Amino acid sequence: MPKKRPKAEDWTDPTGLLLLQSWAQQGLSQEEICTNMERLRGVPIAPRTLRRWIAKYPATIGVAFNNGREASIAIVENALFQKASKGDLGAICFYLKNKCPDRWSEHPELRGMSGKVVFIDDIPATKPPDTADQQQSGGTADQPDHS
Repeated sequence: MPKKRPKAEDWTDPTGLLLLQSWAQQGLSQEEICTNMERLRGVPIAPRTLRRWIAKYPATIGVAFNNGREASIAIVENALFQKASKGDLGAICFYLKNKCPDRWSEHPELRGMSGKVVFIDDIPATKPPDTADQQQSGGTADQPDHS
């Protein structure tokens, strides 16, 4: 008996879209969602196929995934805000550092960088030992004693 191929159209009806949105809202990975899809409809779906469907059907499957993910983020943000509002110091710090980094960053030198990465080289440059100096002193240049 030939294997049934998965079809995106099996998931673009209101029930299928609601299931996809619900699974995304629960924070399931795409692999876990594919497992649920297979259990429900009996047709194996590879995560690669699901990613293609999300890209190919942005107005249906893509929206279901995005709405589910956004809803889960909103739930977690609300929980974090509630903890911060009740005086949880860790939640307060995390919230302020992420929501107001210009005012609450631990690294004021990076304020206003808006996503740019700047590397600060504060290690002084050292001059390599002169080989002539090493040969004259018997090869033992001024090196620190690490014993």
